[in-house]
Amino acid sequence: MLWAYILIYVPILLFVLAFLYETYLSFTRLKGPKKEKRGYVDATWEVTHTLLVFGVVMLLMLFTKSIDRIAEVIFISTFWAAVFLGLRGALYIYIFYVRKKPTINWMDWAFALSHVFAALLLVITVLSASWLLITEKPEANLQFIPVFLPGLLLILAVIALPIMSLYKSK
Repeated sequence: MLWAYILIYVPILLFVLAFLYETYLSFTRLKGPKKEKRGYVDATWEVTHTLLVFGVVMLLMLFTKSIDRIAEVIFISTFWAAVFLGLRGALYIYIFYVRKKPTINWMDWAFALSHVFAALLLVITVLSASWLLITEKPEANLQFIPVFLPGLLLILAVIALPIMSLYKSK
């Protein structure tokens, strides 16, 4: 069962760490348009969301017998997190690709705050799922673990160099 939790929590923990750094950078750029750190999200969104998707897929695949109960517990917070992630994406497109003049206004603040709300809701989702796993102890599909462990190692290997170079240089 430990390996099932590793498959779920390692990518989610790495996602949270990367997302918190992105949140920090979204507030740092509010100090002035010259301090914009545009490149940090160009590639990191894809890398960090790969981790999030992998962790969620592991949760659902390893606990398929309890998928209806898991969905019931995490639906509301996941839905609202997706709304804020969508809002963040729309604001990103406007701020970095549509807006002509590099100024800081309410949209930049909304962009930064969308990170915070999405992060809080994703933490609620993880805590809700974790509470369900701890209290209800659903049965895991352990037969998938030998197949999924190499997948986790592959994902970590694929994202390690790009994310380190992006965060180191930005």
